[in-house]
Amino acid sequence: MDDDGVGSEQAQRLRRLLKAAGIEVGTLWLHSFRLGGEVGEVEIDAYLHHALGMPRLERDLLACAANELIDHGADGHAPYSWELLEDDRKETADGEGGADGDGGPGGTA
Repeated sequence: MDDDGVGSEQAQRLRRLLKAAGIEVGTLWLHSFRLGGEVGEVEIDAYLHHALGMPRLERDLLACAANELIDHGADGHAPYSWELLEDDRKETADGEGGADGDGGPGGTA
């Protein structure tokens, strides 16, 4: 899975999670800003609706912000890029797709 595919999957899962948890985009933006995020509320909303790409660092920061805002019960958690890349690598090992070979917690955007 390339970085665009990871970003798209992260956006889809994050949007679904926010809806299930009843978290507004403005709340996510404010919390991500407090954590050091540099994108605005409008950009986050556009990203969640697949109208704008976002660098891996900002996507993972949004996942972190969402995960801090939700109760980790039934709603699960927002995936980090390295988790999706790891899942993709596992599927590749089983013969179900391709991985691009970068990423992980120490990976670069």
